[in-house]
Amino acid sequence: MAGETPLAATRTPWERAVGRLKAIVIDTVLLALALAMAEFLALAFSGRRGPTGMLLGAEEILDLLHYGWIASLAFAGAMVWNLFEHFLGSSPGRALAMGPREAEEGLEWHETLRGWFVAVLIELTFFTGWLVTEVDLGSFLTKFSKASGIVRGLVHPSGAVLHQGLVLLVQTIFLAFMATAFAIPVAFCLSFLAARNLTRGSALSRAVYLVTRTGMNFTRAVEPLVWALIFISWVGIGPFAGVLALWVHSVAALTKLYSEQIESIDPGPVDAIKATGARTLQVLRYGVVPQVIPPFLSFTIYRWDINVRMSTIIGFVGGGGIGYILKPRVDLGEWGEVGTLVLLIAVTVWLMDLVSAKIRERIV
Repeated sequence: MAGETPLAATRTPWERAVGRLKAIVIDTVLLALALAMAEFLALAFSGRRGPTGMLLGAEEILDLLHYGWIASLAFAGAMVWNLFEHFLGSSPGRALAMGPREAEEGLEWHETLRGWFVAVLIELTFFTGWLVTEVDLGSFLTKFSKASGIVRGLVHPSGAVLHQGLVLLVQTIFLAFMATAFAIPVAFCLSFLAARNLTRGSALSRAVYLVTRTGMNFTRAVEPLVWALIFISWVGIGPFAGVLALWVHSVAALTKLYSEQIESIDPGPVDAIKATGARTLQVLRYGVVPQVIPPFLSFTIYRWDINVRMSTIIGFVGGGGIGYILKPRVDLGEWGEVGTLVLLIAVTVWLMDLVSAKIRERIV
């Protein structure tokens, strides 16, 4: 087809239709976001909209109808852009789903309508975020006096909490270690089910891939702090709840990292082993596993490093570790003891970062 890139020209009519549908969906979402944010900024500066974005005094049903009109207008705009792309240039959705038109390759962003739209969308997002998050640089720059006590305590740490801090710091490290150790075998098994290149054989395997990926994405989307609150209500306050919270999140994170590494393996050894008539487990054992073990080890060590940092925050809600005694001292304003605990955490994280970096260098 004229104007298509070489890759797009080789697609079947069905693939082009699917790509076009994806482009329209992406463009509809982007245009709806742009319209909604533009309206939000206009109403915010006119004083008719609160800082959180809700229309002042408006009924919820009217809000829903209003945003329905925005979605409809965005869909119409996406359709027009895709129908008249010969004159308007490739839309953002078209460029993402099918690649830009051949005539646009090599053009700078400011030479295309798509580039200007993305630039405006970024600006709208920034200013909308500024208002929604209620950024107040004036307060930050003029109220240093309130922070003087905090800074004084942090630079003059107290030794009263040193012993207890060291004991709970050890618990923090082991809390992260146990969560990572429990996550390794589960993530290792799930990663093969979540690798696209290993699940193309049948409709069942593709369904397993979709379910596994979706489940891991959902699990990873929920912060460890939320998982900690869930497990605290389940098993009670203490480090075991923290281990479970970090374990769940680590399984999802490691499954993603492991599966993406499996998807990037060299297919040659796998094809060679398949040609010998080997069974699926033999193909995985001799064709896949030897290629992924070194990066798997590197990812695992890096995850342990992350879990040590996360375990500090987990302790704020009763998940054990040094955060369990850090939170009350912050609430009471005992900044000297806070400074001691913060220094212990910082030194530990720094040492672990050095050690894990050295180990990853040796593995890779």
